[in-house]
Amino acid sequence: MSLKDILAIVLGSDVDEPAIALAEHLADAFDASLSATFLTALPDEPLAYEPTVVAGVWAELLGRARSQADEERRRVEERLKRGGREVEFRTIEALGRDLGRVAAVHARYSDLAVLARPRDDAGGDMRFETIEGVLYHAGRPVLVAPPGWQGPTFGENIVIAWDASREATRALAEARTFLARCKRATVLTVDAKPKAFGHGEQPGLNIAAHLARRGVNVEVRNADGAGRPIARVLLEETQALGGDLLVMGAYARSRLRELVFGGATRDVLAAADVPVLMAH
Repeated sequence: MSLKDILAIVLGSDVDEPAIALAEHLADAFDASLSATFLTALPDEPLAYEPTVVAGVWAELLGRARSQADEERRRVEERLKRGGREVEFRTIEALGRDLGRVAAVHARYSDLAVLARPRDDAGGDMRFETIEGVLYHAGRPVLVAPPGWQGPTFGENIVIAWDASREATRALAEARTFLARCKRATVLTVDAKPKAFGHGEQPGLNIAAHLARRGVNVEVRNADGAGRPIARVLLEETQALGGDLLVMGAYARSRLRELVFGGATRDVLAAADVPVLMAH
């Protein structure tokens, strides 16, 4: 199945430039429609005993947030116009805690949602929450663009993070459009052990055979984690393989557990230097 609707979800112009560039690249490659949704995070209602104080303070905070968002929105619109293509542009606003779920509604009307990777800055938490909201509530895959992404290649050498889970299977299914076009794919497992409920007797071999039957030039790489965090292994192996797209399932554990104890999804989102296609 080809991509026909590409959506870039953005909160700003500079930080989200990689997402815009990648969405434009895909729209050109697949002759697809391109749309962009600009998000405005509204502040939560302040707590106070006096209702009139609350109303006044909140009105001021809302006005400030909307004013800043209007300036950023204009920059995003100017950037999209420089791309020289027709773009359906939408603007939405919601309380910060609801922004991800609201963005997910818009993502349902596209084949793929493209977002920028969170950075270690003031807006990083909001971007994490937006990506998580779309992953959990849209029913669509998310493609995360790393800082500075400009190509030149995408999806020619695909690395598939495979742990035989439902989430990994879902991500693989969402990647079939890219797999049909790639030059090479690698099924990457980490510290995989043969077992009946999961990998089977030869980790990675069954899913590689499935892809080969679909015409994919595929090989299997069973990596030794050597005590390294899973995310680090995935990213280092992807770099060693020359991968230009990493495909992986998202949040096999709950978001809360990953937030408290750490996890591959959040760690990859924080550090990936290649585009990552995720699905939950």
